[in-house]
Amino acid sequence: MLVYSIFRIILFFFRILPFRGLHFLADLVYIFLLYIIKYRRRVIEENLLACFPNMSEIERYSLVKKTYRNLADILIEGIKGLLLSKEEIFSRNTFIKASIVNEYLEKGQSVICVCGHYNNWEWTVLGIGYHFQNKAIGIYKKISNSYVEKYIKQLRAKSSMLLLPTSETRKMVDEIPKGKLILLMADQNPSNVRDAIWVNFFNKETACLHGLEKYSKTYNLPVIYMGMQRVKRSFYTLEFTLLVENPAACKYGEITQRFMSMLEKTIIDDPSNWLWSHKRWKHTRSVNQL
Repeated sequence: MLVYSIFRIILFFFRILPFRGLHFLADLVYIFLLYIIKYRRRVIEENLLACFPNMSEIERYSLVKKTYRNLADILIEGIKGLLLSKEEIFSRNTFIKASIVNEYLEKGQSVICVCGHYNNWEWTVLGIGYHFQNKAIGIYKKISNSYVEKYIKQLRAKSSMLLLPTSETRKMVDEIPKGKLILLMADQNPSNVRDAIWVNFFNKETACLHGLEKYSKTYNLPVIYMGMQRVKRSFYTLEFTLLVENPAACKYGEITQRFMSMLEKTIIDDPSNWLWSHKRWKHTRSVNQL
């Protein structure tokens, strides 16, 4: 209960904090992460060096700082986003080519919308829930504290998105015939490498979650890529692009590769906005997985 009480106090503070104050707080968090605790500094530097080997040391250090800036902003914005109204979310998130999704949903055809942990993914959940009213499903990982978990789920669900923890994805099967948008953030490192799909990502063999491949091919769900870009601080665009129209015709692993290739292009366009602190390449493929 103590953790829950502290969390509610923090949320009250964020509720009354204007965005100017929010940005000042994010600046403080940025300094704390970069200069004081040096949060996962080694991981960030190793990832950047591996992905951009031809980048100069000065350029790489500049990118490290921008990475921390992005991380600080999305941490603070993520909390504030739980408290924003529908109108505020819409004013700060502009949807581009959302008609691609609507054309399927209006026909009662479910689709998978896939994205990475790029820019403010927390606002992605809220924005999609509000934009596609009562038509969106989000898969998420449960928070260990049950009180905080229940309260955050209530705040996120106000956007009308049906939220399913990873342990209850079987319930999604009942929703597929109803014409739903299934939101997957598929750039995490899989915990079970035996089920991983291996792709080429930044010229490295990379283990990926199998969910995108499994659900799209099993139910022949069109796959739509959603790219998020920061227009300016706390303002974003969400652009939809058809990635795969007929998954059943794709070879196993092809859909995941297409997604990761599209994500790689997005990252290269502005690398500071991806989650470089994530240990993305800690797994290597064993001989029996080749």
